[in-house]
Amino acid sequence: MGADSTEHPMANDDRAAEPDRREAALEAREAALEAREAAFAERMKAAEDILAAADQRDAISDARDAAATKREGDLDRTEFMESEAGYGTHWPERRHAGLDREHAKTDREASHEDRVALTEDRDEPAGEET
Repeated sequence: MGADSTEHPMANDDRAAEPDRREAALEAREAALEAREAAFAERMKAAEDILAAADQRDAISDARDAAATKREGDLDRTEFMESEAGYGTHWPERRHAGLDREHAKTDREASHEDRVALTEDRDEPAGEET
């Protein structure tokens, strides 16, 4: 009898099944990678949406500040040019300009907090280390 007759018949089955196990393990790793990539893409989309909203709020705040500054400058110039301007007639306009600046500041703070939140550490989804 030859050397092959002394081997256990299950040894050949184990060697034949090894490529199948490796293929299954590879497919499992690829599926896990695809799931991580999909989760990352979702997080990136959410971050882009947050940044776009923050930029939009900042643009609105900048426009509000510019309008408030122009209104205040126009009122100052008008009051300066009129020799008979009544004292205190400009208070409502100045109050509105101040409120606009305060709203602009609050919007900027909110967009800043959104940007900071994007850089904070978050729990990464459980998965295999690569």
